[in-house]
Amino acid sequence: MTMPPLPSWNLTSLVFFIDTHILDAPDDASVLLRKLYDTNWISLRRTDAMDTELAAAPEEKWAELTEASAGYAESFGPMVLDHSRLDHSVLGSDEDVARDDLVFSTLFPGADRATCRKNHIRDAMHVATAIRYGGLAFVTHERKLLNKSDQIAGLFQGFRIWSPTQALAEAAGAVARARELYRREPERGSLPEWPTVEELRSV
Repeated sequence: MTMPPLPSWNLTSLVFFIDTHILDAPDDASVLLRKLYDTNWISLRRTDAMDTELAAAPEEKWAELTEASAGYAESFGPMVLDHSRLDHSVLGSDEDVARDDLVFSTLFPGADRATCRKNHIRDAMHVATAIRYGGLAFVTHERKLLNKSDQIAGLFQGFRIWSPTQALAEAAGAVARARELYRREPERGSLPEWPTVEELRSV
């Protein structure tokens, strides 16, 4: 039985929700974001849509990816028929329905839920659930989503859709601020040596 992940200290108080492909993305920024999570600098979370997407993964990768996803706390989004798992979703309120509809129409203007690709609905589920739970950003490589970041931010109090590189830049700034705070107030204790701000900003 897979145990739930242990709580993270989250030294910077940053909370990012990650797209499914970020679980094993090999680019430097994604690798560093995962390491920042593993070393308690940031919080990475997943939505319930992640394991719905992983159900379609090739058999040889399914076990590896679901084990990786289990390392991140899961936030249950409002139930969406044919896309949500009954034991990993919540009954949505009118506010949830309105949010989901606005996210979907912003990400995919003119698309019809009844005929669009499943991935469109699940991308909207990811973003809407991340907004619901107060994340700072949704991290993805998908250009069609990244292109809508400014529109989503204008509608949802600054919530962003960021690439791993953009999320890492935010993390680098937060690490720098934390180090300066602890320098000025040494009674807080000490911070882990890794990472240096220079290491993060070099990516």
